[in-house]
Amino acid sequence: MYVVVVGIGQVGRHIVRTLAWQRHDVVVIDEDRQVIQEIEEHHDVMSLVGYGANENILREAGVAKADLVVAVTDNDEINLITALAAKQLGAKKVVARVQGAAWSDRREGVSYGLLGVDVVVNPRLLLSQEMAKVARSHGALEVIDLANDRVELVQMELGTDCRLLKKPLSRLELPKDTLVAAIVRDGELSVPGGADVLRANDRIYLLGRRENIERAEDLFTGTREARSAAVIGGGVIGTTLARQLCHDGTRVMLFERDAERARSVAEELPKVTVIQGDGTNLVSLREENVGAYDLFVATTDDDETNLMSCLLAKRAGAKRTISVVHRPDYLEIYKQLGIDIVLSPRIAASDHILRYTRATEIKSLTELEGGQAHVLEIVATAGSRALGVPLRRLGIPRGALIAAIVNDKELTIPRGDNIIEEGDTVIVLATERARPAIQRLFQRRVL
Repeated sequence: MYVVVVGIGQVGRHIVRTLAWQRHDVVVIDEDRQVIQEIEEHHDVMSLVGYGANENILREAGVAKADLVVAVTDNDEINLITALAAKQLGAKKVVARVQGAAWSDRREGVSYGLLGVDVVVNPRLLLSQEMAKVARSHGALEVIDLANDRVELVQMELGTDCRLLKKPLSRLELPKDTLVAAIVRDGELSVPGGADVLRANDRIYLLGRRENIERAEDLFTGTREARSAAVIGGGVIGTTLARQLCHDGTRVMLFERDAERARSVAEELPKVTVIQGDGTNLVSLREENVGAYDLFVATTDDDETNLMSCLLAKRAGAKRTISVVHRPDYLEIYKQLGIDIVLSPRIAASDHILRYTRATEIKSLTELEGGQAHVLEIVATAGSRALGVPLRRLGIPRGALIAAIVNDKELTIPRGDNIIEEGDTVIVLATERARPAIQRLFQRRVL
């Protein structure tokens, strides 16, 4: 693919790094000459120094022949103008990132066709959606929707009190249409077999039919959905999350340091208890009894504030903590310091935008454990090697799992005798080593 990326901040860098590694033809545009020089030093890409919304710059970048133009500067309006101009100049598909709530659908964080732009992505709203899913789950650290929300993939950590430890997976009596798709042990992800056993402190990825996944979660943990939540920060993420949680019947208290903003949020969300105060003040957290809340979420624009408020909330007795981190390189540090769940709007934006760079057979691709594995949704097309053969005879490589087969009529968690038919959407979990072989199985035969 020929891809033009406008704006080389954290999101732009991640997108460029991934596209360059996948050997796409990439042109980058940024007004900062030093940023362009750094990108050129590390990646084999073409580059232009200039204003991305300028027609002459876009023409010089070759947007007329571009398969995809991605606008991810720090200015919403510039991104929208850039994407719209690129579309008018002939780009096949254009994607713009926005960060304010005004330019995207509050319900999903993604808008299609807004002002003529193919896709508008708001990572802050995407993040609030993910947090709400975690709050609704029974102890999940991460919730990923697949197959148009018909399948869920949830990450869970196993405590020493888990009743299913030291039992072979083949003997676990899981709910129908659910399975343990992956195990993470000592930082290493593996796709297990029936003889593998679970150990305390393992993290597992459970996959299954959405309506059955909560019953599967209950077998591994005693945690229930959050009935109360304390939220730090009255910005886009915090207010959107508070609104969603209230809609789900969760009792919500929100801290906002700025008095005017606190009043505005209180008027906008009358069911939310709004506290005008500092989320990093341990006395205030104890006075408001945050330790009694099921979930504590820090959503401000400042990473250090989010970290400190979560650590102090832990000291005050908070059961589970979620922290937003804007610098992705901080993710592992936050986890090592004891934050239960760490989420990045920049990674959310990058992962969503990169979906539009896939081959036509791949509907989506989700990265797990820093790239150790991927979950792929693949459409089985005519001529594919995977069609018409029982799975046990398909030669599925080690490190890969055909986790679900979905079509208009049914959803199947398959076994060895199941067959993939043309038009099916197949959900595959594959390690990085196994992924090329999986993709070859779904490629058309060359006559």
